[in-house]
Amino acid sequence: MKRHKGDMRILSIPSSFLFVLLLLGCGFPRSAPAVVKIGLIAPFEGPSRPLGYATLHAVRLRLNEWNESDGLPRIELVALNDDGDPALSASLAAQLAIDPDILIVLGPPQSHTAREAVPALAARGLPVISLAALPEDDPGIAPWGGLVADVQTALAPYNADVTTATPAWSAPLSGPAIWFGPPLPLAEILATAPENIVGAGSVAAEDAFRAWAGPNAAGLLWAAPLPDDLPPRFVGAYTEFAGASPKPIAFLAYAATDRALFLLNRHADRDELIQAVDGLTSPPMQAFLEEEDACCIPLTTPSPP
Repeated sequence: MKRHKGDMRILSIPSSFLFVLLLLGCGFPRSAPAVVKIGLIAPFEGPSRPLGYATLHAVRLRLNEWNESDGLPRIELVALNDDGDPALSASLAAQLAIDPDILIVLGPPQSHTAREAVPALAARGLPVISLAALPEDDPGIAPWGGLVADVQTALAPYNADVTTATPAWSAPLSGPAIWFGPPLPLAEILATAPENIVGAGSVAAEDAFRAWAGPNAAGLLWAAPLPDDLPPRFVGAYTEFAGASPKPIAFLAYAATDRALFLLNRHADRDELIQAVDGLTSPPMQAFLEEEDACCIPLTTPSPP
């Protein structure tokens, strides 16, 4: 999959969104069923429930727009809860794979679950657009959430220690690390050994992390992909639909759903889609600074030495 490397520009929202260029079914394979399904794995219960529903709202918003405009094929969503648990997340692959109408899967939005679930989905022949950073870029998987190496590259201008830090998904830590695990252990480490966390992935944007970490979150560097080609109406439409302003995962999930629709309009089966997801270009990686009263302060220039 093609990926942006080292692009840390602040989010801009130009009027030109790819927006699928499908124009109500242009290119829709005649052999495809009239209705197909997109799978979604996310945490809809437990402490990461707000993350799961922010993801779900963004996906549903884009699908509603598509179906209401008579886009082809018609899309149904199958959303499964993983509780933020890696083993449960991986086990859901079998449930999604058994339904032949599910042609592509989005998620999970957490790196520690995506690390287990995405390979399980791919092993069952399901095309995947991952919404969280992955350790590696494998065929048939679109790392829409970036790779661990991309996060490291995005953070390096702001903290030189990032270049030698070890990616970590679980505690205890043996030294300085970039955290990709669940939110509670990250909050605990920042309270007891903050010198061991030099950066983090998108987990730092979770409400659960901020609630547990409190003032200890201040100063944390983190990075996540942030699409810079969303339609101008997105923020207003999402806010009206979800009843809250969009967090970074909502931007990412909305754009990922749009790309999934682009592919589904042109490819009628999983084998074709596995090849097609490799052609997707992931959004640029954006570095952020966590502050006590704000999760998402974008960084645009390297910090002074």
